[in-house]
Amino acid sequence: MDASTVLALLAIICALGSVYVGVRIANELRARGITANPALVRWMIFKYMAEYKRVTLSETGKVGPLYGQCATISALAALFAIAAILVKVLLL
Repeated sequence: MDASTVLALLAIICALGSVYVGVRIANELRARGITANPALVRWMIFKYMAEYKRVTLSETGKVGPLYGQCATISALAALFAIAAILVKVLLL
């Protein structure tokens, strides 16, 4: 298995983790009475993240833990995907 394949697999794993945390965010919003559809997380994730941040800040004065998890894992997915592409292109 070459480096670009490993990086691509890491990107896929992070993307799936991001979807999982996004579904948890949608469920948290629904538990608070805010309309959020877990099936649409893939397309509405940034809206749900912003709403989750706003709600948790108003409730506790701090951003909820799922916000940081989702932001971090999404950034890692993008980073690994870009690295996989660069490794593939540069090592041809």
